[in-house]
Amino acid sequence: MPNSRRFLALWLPYFAVESAPEGVGGDQNGSPTVLVADRSGRREVRGIGPEARGLGIVVGRSLSDARALEPGVVALEEDPAAARAALERLADWCGRYTPLVAIDPAAGETGDGGLLLDVTGCAHLFDVRGDDLGEAAMLSDLLARLRRFGHVGRAAIADTPGAAWAASRFATRGESKIVAPGETAAALADMPLAALRLPAAAIEGLERVGLRRISDLYGVARAPVATRFGTVVSRQLDQALGKTSEPISPRGPVFPHRVRLGLPDAITQRGDIEHGLHRLIARLVERLEREHAGVRRLRFTVYRVDGETRSLVVGTSRARRDVRVLMRLFAEHLDYLDPGFGIDALALEALEIETAAWRQNALAGEGKVETEAAIADLVDKLTNRLGPGAVTQPMPRESHLPERAELRSPWLAPRSAPRPAPRPEGGPSAWRSAPGPVAPRPIRLLPHAEAVEATALLPDHPPARFRWRGVDYRVARAAGPERIAPEWWRDKTDRLTRDYFRVEDEVGRRFWLYRQGLSERGEAPAWYLHGLFA
Repeated sequence: MPNSRRFLALWLPYFAVESAPEGVGGDQNGSPTVLVADRSGRREVRGIGPEARGLGIVVGRSLSDARALEPGVVALEEDPAAARAALERLADWCGRYTPLVAIDPAAGETGDGGLLLDVTGCAHLFDVRGDDLGEAAMLSDLLARLRRFGHVGRAAIADTPGAAWAASRFATRGESKIVAPGETAAALADMPLAALRLPAAAIEGLERVGLRRISDLYGVARAPVATRFGTVVSRQLDQALGKTSEPISPRGPVFPHRVRLGLPDAITQRGDIEHGLHRLIARLVERLEREHAGVRRLRFTVYRVDGETRSLVVGTSRARRDVRVLMRLFAEHLDYLDPGFGIDALALEALEIETAAWRQNALAGEGKVETEAAIADLVDKLTNRLGPGAVTQPMPRESHLPERAELRSPWLAPRSAPRPAPRPEGGPSAWRSAPGPVAPRPIRLLPHAEAVEATALLPDHPPARFRWRGVDYRVARAAGPERIAPEWWRDKTDRLTRDYFRVEDEVGRRFWLYRQGLSERGEAPAWYLHGLFA
């Protein structure tokens, strides 16, 4: 049964030279160009351009040998990090074809570059004439754009990553090859064993016993081959033929809720970008409505004609599927999208969605619902305007020390923990007793407890007066203590018990103080002010 999946392999044999800062566009002025680096005490060729290949210069030879063949060879210093970064940018740009893009791990040793794309279900986007030639149109579009970027490449589409990889490098003629579904074995038959990505030692050993083509392995008993060369031969052959799966590892997570829009002509105007974004949001919202879901985070990506990509990410405080609201969140940032020489593809991804029970606003009719919606709108506006860390909310944390009991979390962060329960507002009833096991907490907690000078009638009594920030306060009423033990397992240096008191001075100002250290244990108590009540 033919494989239902389709993979595209892209091979860029001169990528390191083409992506070098001095070598953009291929060989310099028609002169043969090579990349060199110090290896084993000599200047070794690590990458070549097309002109150098035509002269017989190969990777691994010394620079002296290369110049013996051609004295005018141009030598550039190898920069693997720059080449890798350029290949990653190209992989991101290939997201215009499919979100499943992986960097070929078998490329790079000879100064080349390679990508593997899972293009299952993507070819119809390029079948504009309806003649079932979508894959051919996709390959033609990809290679034409690469030529404009200054890259020489070959590409192939097949049922498996291994077959596509082999066809992109070993197919006989042309810069592109399409292996029809179900024809993998026939397409691979006449290719050399190197097309299976076998180790050099295994290839050499197989050739010594007369096995030189992939078809030679089809009828060979596997047990003797495995005994002599290990399981790598049968594994690579089965992966290429689709008998066992070969997953590819995309550069980033793949989000199933993704919509794409290809443009017939490049656009540069903000109004055109807004129109395309509106179409994408409308399509995504229509899909979310069918699934009874809403979006929490969205990423809008534009693909430029120069091979660069630009992205915007917005988030919401609650699940949304309102086109107008989502457009408004993006609208404030569209000016930061540099279109360069033009944008010819757009994509919108839902990075986080939630399935929720939706109700009609017209039937809700409650002020609480309207207030929550207004707060959510305000939070969305502020967060997307000021940044994801600007609007925060307190989240509970497992600690009984007041300064550690809460963690400030961005409002739009995923809800991994429940919101903290409401605390007493500090009115008279709350002042007398706490509605639970935890005493009331002040509405304002100081960033750090501040030392105060306090006087108490007895060592275990609340303070009768204290001095804070140069001002004396006389205590009229006090409640407590609330004893909090130290977290000795977390902080080995702080093992002193705290006794917290809620105190009110003569004019009604209320404070939260604690005494650290117990005199009955021989410790010297010290007083601190930790918070202020309303």
